[in-house]
Amino acid sequence: MESIASILTGTISNQRPARREAKVREMHLQASNEQKTMTSTEESEARNQFQIRSDQAIAEGWRYNEDPPEPKKCEYCGKTLYHYGLTNPLQHKQIFMWMPEPERCDCKQAQQYWAKVEAEKKAAEEEKRRREEAERLQRKINKLIKDSGIRGRFLNRTFERFEVNEVNRKAFETAKRYADNFQAMLPKKGPGGIVQPPEIERNGLFITGSYGTGKTHLAAAISNQLIREGIPVICMTMIDLLARIKQTFDRSDEATEAEIMRIYEEVPLLVIDDIGSEQPTEWGSTKIFSIINARYEAYMPVIVTTNYAGDELIRRMTPIGPNGRLLDSRNAEKTLDRLYEMCVGIEMNWESWRSRA
Repeated sequence: MESIASILTGTISNQRPARREAKVREMHLQASNEQKTMTSTEESEARNQFQIRSDQAIAEGWRYNEDPPEPKKCEYCGKTLYHYGLTNPLQHKQIFMWMPEPERCDCKQAQQYWAKVEAEKKAAEEEKRRREEAERLQRKINKLIKDSGIRGRFLNRTFERFEVNEVNRKAFETAKRYADNFQAMLPKKGPGGIVQPPEIERNGLFITGSYGTGKTHLAAAISNQLIREGIPVICMTMIDLLARIKQTFDRSDEATEAEIMRIYEEVPLLVIDDIGSEQPTEWGSTKIFSIINARYEAYMPVIVTTNYAGDELIRRMTPIGPNGRLLDSRNAEKTLDRLYEMCVGIEMNWESWRSRA
């Protein structure tokens, strides 16, 4: 890349006015980019080459097409603050344009103010980047998983539609508090990109109870709230979750097994509804453990709902052999061990709403 000095001494004075003006703008842009890698002393020297303060320009007889803006006073110390003009290296003592804002004061209060402004700007840029990344991931989920796996009636299962009573109030409040504080459930990136534990290490929910008590409604309500807030979520039954992986075995499928597994492992929140509802194969048992273990190691939150508990749930998650006997239960035990360590339990053992008159 050309140095600043070579640009200043370039032979471009014979170019047409419009091209000269464009070249001047290009020079200042390149100078600005080079200044980003300079020390404070080098930056000050570069500024002296390309900029001049309005009071100095007037005193030295520089020419300009527009008068410089009126100086301003620092609101903290009262110091006079001047605007800088961008110099035209193609013409002697010619101001190309004036900067719209005056110089920044070097008093302590002003420096603190500008440090706060820069921090807020950086935070806003980071939030914008996070949202753009979330939208990109959600588009990928929608393409490969089809609308986060949330279908039909689950889309209408929100906190507002949940019928709260004295029996289920605690479960409702726990689920709502989880959704409202979800950012604290996510791991952070430390120095060198190393994953750090989230503020709340038990960052998942393990929702158990009999049929028709509202387990799936609360899990879907959390999912729907987070999706509305721009946080990617996958909410699927265990049957559908495994079925989507199997679809990749068809060569016409647009996704690979590795892509689907990566999404399951990396999406900010994975909700597995009705785990244990169908006896898995050895293949399915292995896949479920692989997904849960990957999220466990990365501190990624999981929500699970199930109608079973304890030994019965282990049995329901253990593959059955051709002779009808249970096979190796270690994957089921390891999966549940991870989930119990990751999740806070919510018990919903009361009468099914479906049985009420």
